Amino acid sequence: MHTKKILSIITASALVAGSLSSCSLLAGLQRPHVYEALTSYMEAVHDSDFEHASEEVEDEEDAFLVNEMNDTEAELIAAILAASEYDIGDIELDSETATAEVTVTLPDIESIVDEGYSYEEFLGAIGDIDDTVDETLDFDLNKIDEAWLIEPDSTQAYYDLLMGLIADLNFSALTEDNALALVDTFMTDLASGNISEAADMLSNQDSQLYSYAQMASAMDGFADVISGYFARVDYVSEVTEVTEECITVTATGTGPDMQAIINAVLDDPDVMVPLYADYIESMINGNTLNYLTIASSLTGAVSEQTAVAATGPMEVVFQVTEGEDGRLYLDPVSGLGFDIEIPDMSSRTEYVIPAVGQLLSEGRITFDQLANLEELTGFSY
Repeated sequence: MHTKKILSIITASALVAGSLSSCSLLAGLQRPHVYEALTSYMEAVHDSDFEHASEEVEDEEDAFLVNEMNDTEAELIAAILAASEYDIGDIELDSETATAEVTVTLPDIESIVDEGYSYEEFLGAIGDIDDTVDETLDFDLNKIDEAWLIEPDSTQAYYDLLMGLIADLNFSALTEDNALALVDTFMTDLASGNISEAADMLSNQDSQLYSYAQMASAMDGFADVISGYFARVDYVSEVTEVTEECITVTATGTGPDMQAIINAVLDDPDVMVPLYADYIESMINGNTLNYLTIASSLTGAVSEQTAVAATGPMEVVFQVTEGEDGRLYLDPVSGLGFDIEIPDMSSRTEYVIPAVGQLLSEGRITFDQLANLEELTGFSY
């Protein structure tokens, strides 16, 4: 009896030794290490920790890290991964290589692409998708210096799968955040003197402000008037109405009163008398009057007055729409401050006598020429 027990132990030991030397058992001992490496990679990718994920890839050439996604792609992929699951299935391996079957359960992006979501809305909706799709990938791994590392091509296949889900997505640009950002950019450009850039945001190119932008490019000093005005505007903006076609943004704060500024300039004899003198001289002597020079003088005075004018309450209402080109445009429908009135200058007869006096003292006209003053200029004195 004792002899049989010894023989049984020897036989069992021999069988165990034979099994340990077989490829199947060696592979069985390696399978947990392959599973661990692949799990570590999938978890890191799931958490968008691509630096960590690359540590499980040969030469750290993980496709998610190498391809350098832009911010939009990275946000979309992160949202998809956060709403996905994975399962590591069969693992086939020998002493140096392994292939693992991984099934990834993804939210069905196609189920919401026709909802007309903005980018932010789409991003938020991904986590609420109920429908899912399963995709199966083969990950190849190699044993290098006792460590199991994933082949870069396998990570590229996973990357390509996810990027394919978002490749053809289109979003509405008309969102509240984008509308607020457009208004802020518009106001900042005006304050910085970037008048043409601001005008390019306008939906109505027949608007008064668009005309002023054209004047700013042609007339010295006019851009300074606009930038000086908006540099003194202090405001906060908020969305006050949202429809499918339009978002209304209201900017509330303080700013100069442009009409008051214009009136202050027109009431300033130091500015107006020399301009009247130039006009009267041109009419009496038949000189060509350079209206751009006069306009530049006026805009220079307006610019100086804008810098010191008192500020008061201001409210500007913008309507933001999306153009056929996918860009956002705005229309300042009220309160921008440029709805001004300039009175008929022929009514300001108080400047005629000082202007005539200046011309006589400078020898630019004679007393004899004054006889036809009213007929030539429309001014009386």
